[in-house]
Amino acid sequence: MCHWFYHLIVGIVLFYINSVKADFKYNVSLAQMHTCRHYSIPNNRGYSYADFFHIPQLNNNKLAKTELLHLKFYVMTARDAHILLAVNDRPKLMDRVYEIVIGAGRNQFSTIRTSMGRRRVATNQEPNILSMLDPTPIEIIQTKDASLLVYIPGYKEEPLLNFTDASPLNINYISFTTYDNIPASWFFDCQFDGFSNELEEYVRPLSPYQQLLANITSKAENASFPPSLNCIDFSFNIASIRYQHDHGFLQSRLNVILNWQDPRIQWKPENFSFIDTIQYNEYDIWMPHLMVINAAGKSHRIFDFYHEIRIESNGSITLNFPDAILTTWCVNAEENWPNEHLKCEIEFGLESGPLEKLPLIYKDKMPHDNVDSLTEWHLHKISVNPIVKGLIARFTDKDIIQSMDGDISIIFEISRNSTFYKNVFSVPILACQILIILSFLLRGYRRGALILVVILILMLGLMFITKHAPTPYVPNIMIAYQHILRISTFCYMLHIALMWLELYPPKTKPYDWLMSAVNFSPLRLFLCMRLADSNDFIEIQQHPWKEIAKTLNALCFVIVNIILILTVVILLPHA
Repeated sequence: MCHWFYHLIVGIVLFYINSVKADFKYNVSLAQMHTCRHYSIPNNRGYSYADFFHIPQLNNNKLAKTELLHLKFYVMTARDAHILLAVNDRPKLMDRVYEIVIGAGRNQFSTIRTSMGRRRVATNQEPNILSMLDPTPIEIIQTKDASLLVYIPGYKEEPLLNFTDASPLNINYISFTTYDNIPASWFFDCQFDGFSNELEEYVRPLSPYQQLLANITSKAENASFPPSLNCIDFSFNIASIRYQHDHGFLQSRLNVILNWQDPRIQWKPENFSFIDTIQYNEYDIWMPHLMVINAAGKSHRIFDFYHEIRIESNGSITLNFPDAILTTWCVNAEENWPNEHLKCEIEFGLESGPLEKLPLIYKDKMPHDNVDSLTEWHLHKISVNPIVKGLIARFTDKDIIQSMDGDISIIFEISRNSTFYKNVFSVPILACQILIILSFLLRGYRRGALILVVILILMLGLMFITKHAPTPYVPNIMIAYQHILRISTFCYMLHIALMWLELYPPKTKPYDWLMSAVNFSPLRLFLCMRLADSNDFIEIQQHPWKEIAKTLNALCFVIVNIILILTVVILLPHA
């Protein structure tokens, strides 16, 4: 009875083990990973090869006679498992390497590349190879005939990827990473499969530079706020500005420098091979959050541009933004195109410290020579004003309302190069006015043709000015074009009426008061017409409508001249 019960228990256990084992994708259990060395990639690593492992040439297990390299390891990740095979432990971006990516493109394909991130030489489109729950075995073989083979044991017997290199690399180091902040767990030197000595972690002694970095990181106390910090020094240099009048934007390209003291990270240069200044892009130290308060559109309200950090041995920290491009509001409320003269501001502020708001202290250390305006706008003056007791509040990046005391405002006084617009748009108007005046001295079809030429010039000028003038309002020079165009149309209609009176006069006689006005001597003197003598009087009585046409032409000549003079004085731009 006991013997039968023992065999029953053993059978149940074996059946359970086989069923559990069959549930794994590649017949590799998680329990077997306990015999391996583990390398974890956090979810904030990104696409970066941080650690390299040395591959001893004589310790590669299961090397066949035709093989130079034979490695096997396991990975658990959702996608984008990157394996880098390199000659040295510090490969550059353009160096020749072997980069193997399993489950690239969101676990849709696999590939071999000969540079980091580029130069794809082999691709397999089979999807869903990786798994976040099951270990995926990866076996890499480099043969003496320059072939690089990548296998997935348990998936298929043929290699997943195969690449023959005309100039094979002598692989000495291997590194692992993922892409797009995907975490991963790598397992290697597993005892259960006989690959227990394939990778050797290469530990280099720290250089004085690396020792100093570690010292700074340790003293920075997890990037905490410096307890004695009460202000930040601010300086800047303008490279170029550009004003977009149609949107009310000021685009500026500038170099911004922040400086502050953190006595916690001071060091003695003699303890670190006399290094008194260290410069790097990323430190685990506290840094201020600079904000552009009046940022417009999709511009950067928080300064997240490329930056450089310089730390000196006395604890002085300099944060440099060498090429910051900002877009800020600068609306012109005055309708004075093209004679705009604006004062555009860029308002800077800092996020609050733990205890109170940090003020910016302007330090005029950098010159502002050779500022490129890039457009027809001229930069006249740059001034910096601290905002003290400001009545306007602002919001931080965490939507906390704050006073603007301690912020800094950079003011640019700019004006448009109005001479260009005055010459381009005013000269055609003046020329058209002269032609209109000359048209009164002509008769017949020549007068009509001249007026039509004036209308054509004005229409072309009006079409051209609409491409440059602001759209929120109608500038005075455009109104002048409209008035001159109306006057030209009136003159052409007058020309038709005069021709009709001269060539086809009415058969009825004009009114007596109209004839009296035509013969009124003061009116003829005012209109610069000759006084009528006896012969002229007889001629007027015989052809009254012809004389009325002359008088009407002279009267319109005077009225048109007055309107043209008023248009030039009131509407056209002046210096």
